[in-house]
Parts: sequence; C-alpha cells; structure tokens
Amino acid sequence: MIVDLVGFVYPAYESFKSMDSGSQDDTQWLTYWVVFSFVSIFESLFGFFVNIIPFYFWIKIAAIIWMYYPTTRGAETIYEQALRPLLLPYLDMAKPTKKTE
Repeated sequence: MIVDLVGFVYPAYESFKSMDSGSQDDTQWLTYWVVFSFVSIFESLFGFFVNIIPFYFWIKIAAIIWMYYPTTRGAETIYEQALRPLLLPYLDMAKPTKKTE
C-alpha cells in the first residue's frame, strides 16, 4: 500500500496541477504515467521475480521517486532509452497508410 501511495498520490497531484498551469510539466507527467504503467504491467506478468528480489518494495519506492523527481526526471530516461526504442517499431506499423488516387 505504501508503494501505491508513493506511486500515485504525489504524481496525481502534480499531474492535475500541470494540466491547469499551461507549463511544460505535462510531458514529464505523461511520460511518468506511461513508464509507471509499463512497470506495473511488467510486474504483474512477472510477479514471481518480486518474491526473489530482496528488499524489492524499497527498491521500487526509490525507483518511483527517481522517476518523478523533477531534477532527475528518471521516467524520461527510461522512456527514451528503453520503452521508445522497444515500442516505436510497432507504433510505426500501426500508422494508417494514405491512399493515393
């Protein structure tokens, strides 16, 4: 429950603030939610690893804070270096093609 609170409460608050501020924070928080969702899905699929890793939940709390902390912007790092290269080929295939007459 603590991990969920750390992962949801502050980021949700900052996301709501950024939607009304008109600043560039929108991209940071959207990136955070994409990465957080991917980590949650990965964790659900491979939950047996959670039981093997000592102090997993403490590591996860630290990683979540690193992902949303404004000076580190870790979610952007994860997205740019891992998720974007992994998902971009599939997104390119999903683009509709224009028919030329």
